[in-house]
Amino acid sequence: MNEFKVIDVMNQAMLNLLKDKNKNYEKNVKIKEYLKDEAFFFKINKINAFKILQNVGVKQEQLEDVYKKLISRDMFYDLLNRGKIKADDENLIIKYKIYGNDLFNK
Repeated sequence: MNEFKVIDVMNQAMLNLLKDKNKNYEKNVKIKEYLKDEAFFFKINKINAFKILQNVGVKQEQLEDVYKKLISRDMFYDLLNRGKIKADDENLIIKYKIYGNDLFNK
């Protein structure tokens, strides 16, 4: 399953849990808005990404692995191919090399 979708589901579950326990869930409401952008983790720094992952319930010892999956080369190219990321997007902090079609025409 797509790691991003797992984070989205975890956030919704955390939001519901906090609501049920009458605890503050404002951060998770904001995170829900952020997660509407599938390229979100490519647009924020690692420290902020870790804070978000912790708020949705990712365990401390899993933060690095989950983060790496969310910003992986495969995830980047998948988002690029689906039009969720633009190659020239200046909001991207994390980018991978884009190979043009002219590479094969030489």
